[in-house]
Amino acid sequence: MATWLGLPTVHGRLDAGLNRWAADALGILLGAPLALTVIGRPADLWHPRRWPVGIPLLVTAGLLTVSVRQFDTWQHERETWVFEHDVSAINTEVRLRLNGYLDALAAIDGVFISSEDVTRREFSRATAYWLRHLQGVKAIGWNERVPATARATFEAQVRAEGTPDFHVFNAPDHQPAGPGEVAVIRYVEPLKGNELALGFNVLSTPVARAAYERARAERRVEASGGLRLIQEQAQQTGIVVYHPVYVAPGKGLTPVHKGAVFLALRIDDALASMLHSVPTYLAACLRDGSAPGQPPLSETYPCSPPAQLAGTPHHIAVSLPFAGRQWVLEVWNRQPIPLVGQGPATWLLGFGGLAFAAALSTLLLVMTGHAHRIEAAMTEARQQRQAAETANNAKSDFLSRMSHELRTPLNAVLGFAQVMGMDQRDPLSAGQRQRIEQIQQAGWHLLDLIDDVLDISRIDSGTLRLQAQPLHIRDELSAAAHMLQGEADQAGVRLILPAELPLQWGVHADAGRLRQILSNLLSNAIVYNHRGGEVSVAVDHIVRDDTPMLRIAVCDTGMGLSEAQLSQLFQPFNRLGREHGPTSGTGIGLAISRHLAQLMGGSLTASGRPGEGATFTLCLPAKDLSPPTTANAHATTPAPNAASPVAPDAPAPRPRHVLYVEDNLANSELVRSALAARPWISVSVAPTTEEGLSVLHNRLRGSRPDLILLDVHLPDASGIELLSLIKSNPDTAAIPVIMISADAMPEQIDAALAKGASCYLTKPVQLPELLRQVDELMPA
Repeated sequence: MATWLGLPTVHGRLDAGLNRWAADALGILLGAPLALTVIGRPADLWHPRRWPVGIPLLVTAGLLTVSVRQFDTWQHERETWVFEHDVSAINTEVRLRLNGYLDALAAIDGVFISSEDVTRREFSRATAYWLRHLQGVKAIGWNERVPATARATFEAQVRAEGTPDFHVFNAPDHQPAGPGEVAVIRYVEPLKGNELALGFNVLSTPVARAAYERARAERRVEASGGLRLIQEQAQQTGIVVYHPVYVAPGKGLTPVHKGAVFLALRIDDALASMLHSVPTYLAACLRDGSAPGQPPLSETYPCSPPAQLAGTPHHIAVSLPFAGRQWVLEVWNRQPIPLVGQGPATWLLGFGGLAFAAALSTLLLVMTGHAHRIEAAMTEARQQRQAAETANNAKSDFLSRMSHELRTPLNAVLGFAQVMGMDQRDPLSAGQRQRIEQIQQAGWHLLDLIDDVLDISRIDSGTLRLQAQPLHIRDELSAAAHMLQGEADQAGVRLILPAELPLQWGVHADAGRLRQILSNLLSNAIVYNHRGGEVSVAVDHIVRDDTPMLRIAVCDTGMGLSEAQLSQLFQPFNRLGREHGPTSGTGIGLAISRHLAQLMGGSLTASGRPGEGATFTLCLPAKDLSPPTTANAHATTPAPNAASPVAPDAPAPRPRHVLYVEDNLANSELVRSALAARPWISVSVAPTTEEGLSVLHNRLRGSRPDLILLDVHLPDASGIELLSLIKSNPDTAAIPVIMISADAMPEQIDAALAKGASCYLTKPVQLPELLRQVDELMPA
């Protein structure tokens, strides 16, 4: 009650009373003796005490003044740290929730792109998951674009689908947007509570129309300003987020605007769910920075004007770009910031000051108190360092877990897509094959993003390990260009490599990381080029600081870079203003490449001008290599056709038995489908290590396995432990083992190979590589 009435709390009143009492007592203890040394009577008794009494008391007053000031400074710094820490957590939570809304719209957009005619039932299934997991959502729906001339036909069609009362209607204060068309809410979920929205023409409301038209014109997600939802019964402010749907009527044709999926939010409910774990001393309000002067969208406590909030001791305005609008989350403390030990520290200072002023041992008390405060500060610093180390370890654990959890479903998606593309018995049509290729392209792109995030984490923590060795630069450039030739052909860009490179020209680098850098540079040069452009590579020798270096320059004829862009080029997650362009990406590839070049003793720089292309220069320690007498170990050789059948005149392969220890049904079915290309191979699946040992040693369960496929993370034990048991038993030590896991951490791979695994394949699995390993370890 005291808080709501603006009165201090009981604890606050005690602290205030203590401070006043301590100040009065300290003033008496210090001021009275000082005054008596000047005006005290008898004078012959007090005047001789001016130096022995007055000087120590003045020193004591000065020391106490400094101590109180320093204490207040520390208290303020602690309050600021606690406040900023809590606001950072709020910012992270709010951004994750807002991204969840955008993810929901993107997922539902995919339904309309993949299906020519989405039914109400399909739409309901597509939105069910998001409605269960997203808070503050009033409705998820579909606005269908309908020409004004087809309005009657559209109404009849929807009524025939089971909505007899359906009709198109406008807002009560309808402002005509033109006679050309309407955008009608055809589907909305959940239907209960949103019945009034069916048939509503969103173009009849100025706020919704403006957002819808922006989304349509710019082909991106757009949010409306604050408005009253047509189906809202309460007084909450709502916003509507539109995701335009464009569908290509045929190959090579321009996509046509079909409508928009939308998500209606009740801002009070959404903000409450985002701030459910916010400390009680904080207050927040959400403003629409794109519409200055408007009332707040939502608030957890009465929100003052921004100018007044800016004057509060602790206040932060967090910028939240969301769906084309600039929201601002104002956070301030409406109550004192709680600090551990604040009350006892105040009492200690008061009594310490009194004791310090009352005795000649005041200086010693100050020194011991100061030493105690220093020790407390050092303890707090150690605790903060330990907390930072714990947070860093937690981040590494999270990234490892994230990699595993994302790779597992990606393994099923990409794996079955590969199986469908490799199926010779029931081949796909050209259109189906194109869609499968799109799925694989998107999946591998997502996998690259996961690997990039892990690389950034390893670089930041200093755990990235490299295995440098002499490499022929001609072979490495050829391999990288071979991988990207298809991308260059599709973009209409000509890829030009040096015509002649001496065989002895080499570099000392990690093979995989070097190809990662070269692929990134060539891919960027292709993507940010124009049709008919060129990407050329030049190689020459230089000497830097008495060290021979090999300089590889990748030049393109694309849009070029300004000086401002060059200064920000290697910043992680900075795409230099090209986030909304047609080219996807995260902006961390170049940052990773530069770090990798530096770890290998080299450098990566860039130059260019707007409209004149750009040049990226990679320098690495040079290595003089003699011409190889055998094929270079890193030269790219064409892989055998993994799915090709056995030649008709070849002898029939003898039956082989493969044991797959895997608890995920989708993964086991994927491997079964992939090995179906080898009809002489039978597959047994064991979901646990105990079941795997039973199949391995019990002949009643089948023949002895000729090959074992083994996951790392199993329900009852680690796959590494099972691998140790297999290799330590003389009866099974000769059976080759292929590890298949979503755990791509280097230490896990090294541990498996050290235990005797023949190879380690990370999920998502490249099925041609899996079949190649199977053929090598178990020849037909």
